[in-house]
Amino acid sequence: MKRTTLSVLSLSAVLLAAGFAVGQTTPKIGVGAAAPAQQKFALVATIKGAQAVREFQNNVQVLQNQRQALVDLEAAMNKEKDAKKKAKMKSDFDAQLAKLNENNALMAKTYGFSLTRNYTMEIETANIYIQVSDEEAAKIEQAVKAEQAKAKK
Repeated sequence: MKRTTLSVLSLSAVLLAAGFAVGQTTPKIGVGAAAPAQQKFALVATIKGAQAVREFQNNVQVLQNQRQALVDLEAAMNKEKDAKKKAKMKSDFDAQLAKLNENNALMAKTYGFSLTRNYTMEIETANIYIQVSDEEAAKIEQAVKAEQAKAKK
């Protein structure tokens, strides 16, 4: 079984409004340092089908991109000297923050997923395809049918 970890940065409206946590740090383990306690995870969603998984991954990417855009906008806003431009940026920031919070709430409702938490995605099956000629496809199809007929007996 292959485990793929989705690295998701912590985020909350309070942190966004007050200032961003740009990333998480992992404590380094040195000689004599105690090993960190094993993390516990609870199942929050099962996503069935390749299309649904792609949609979930796309939605996570959208949230992460929205979050990064807010980080960038806040940095630009903090550097801006012109009060009018800064006010416009603040207005844009507030609108984008509201949209991010709305999308994050939708993800929480749909998948039990929130940018404020860390997740592990476990891939239990994978379909691997190769490009084949018509002749190869016919041979494979015949072999599959033969195998199915054999299994029925």
